[in-house]
Amino acid sequence: MKRIVSLGMLALCLAKPIFAQSRLPDEIFGAEYFEDEREFSEKEIQRLREELKDVERLRKYLRSFFMGGLFLDDVPPLFKQKFDVDDETMQTALMNIISESSATARWLDFKAGDLHEISKAKHLLATSTEWLGVCADAEGKKYLMDIATDDAKAGLYRERAIGAYLLRADAQETRDALIGFVVNMRQGIRGIYHVIMQTYDKAESDPQKREAIVASLIVILAREENRGLFAMMDKNLAERNKEYATSRQRLAMLQRMSKLPPTTWYGDGAKSLDPALASFRFRFFKTNVSTNLTELMARDFGKPE
Repeated sequence: MKRIVSLGMLALCLAKPIFAQSRLPDEIFGAEYFEDEREFSEKEIQRLREELKDVERLRKYLRSFFMGGLFLDDVPPLFKQKFDVDDETMQTALMNIISESSATARWLDFKAGDLHEISKAKHLLATSTEWLGVCADAEGKKYLMDIATDDAKAGLYRERAIGAYLLRADAQETRDALIGFVVNMRQGIRGIYHVIMQTYDKAESDPQKREAIVASLIVILAREENRGLFAMMDKNLAERNKEYATSRQRLAMLQRMSKLPPTTWYGDGAKSLDPALASFRFRFFKTNVSTNLTELMARDFGKPE
């Protein structure tokens, strides 16, 4: 069995039969270029880089590539790097796929049309939307935000749009989006929380963005009314931020939430908050964090504190 590498070998293995069936003489297909055990000359790689500068060729390539299956999160940026595809060309190709897939992917009328074609269109639409996270400009981010805030869109499609937007957003945009997604839009909230933590983990080279996520989540958790969701996100945030983990404000939140009855959703047990509360038992020195929404919205995350 082949080793699964960081570029999503499972997805690439699934892709091979489709590539073999659909290969045309004048088209470029090359999921195999991501396999670590294969080595290609610089001349061959350069040829692909030159050919994929053409939007139409890139669209055809991506359309077939996406039908190979699911991809790990690191594939889109590594794809861009491997083939040296610029943001504008990538976004144009992706938006073309989105445009041609949208008419077929009927989200509300599941009985209309061929079910196989509808399923394929939904997969192309969702995957293209997710890949916009590595190249979207202002127009692309507007499209992602429109999907993220549309209650008519299916949960997974919406989550991918949120994830793509947050991946491309700067620190200020991230702060605004988190408040909008979580405080003002509660549908599919568990999935949104998961996407937020993924965004934090991916932003290791952007300390301002990470700070915006932490500050926003602290304000959000101070307003969370679902004990199970709070327990899940409190643990995630405390593991990533020492100031929050040892703060007076967190202790107050834990004490408040521990008095609420356990929820039946999100794996919340009767003692799910006990370990967090116990961590404060002999802590004499506590930190302070802000739970004030007005103060959060007034901050400029473009500048270090």
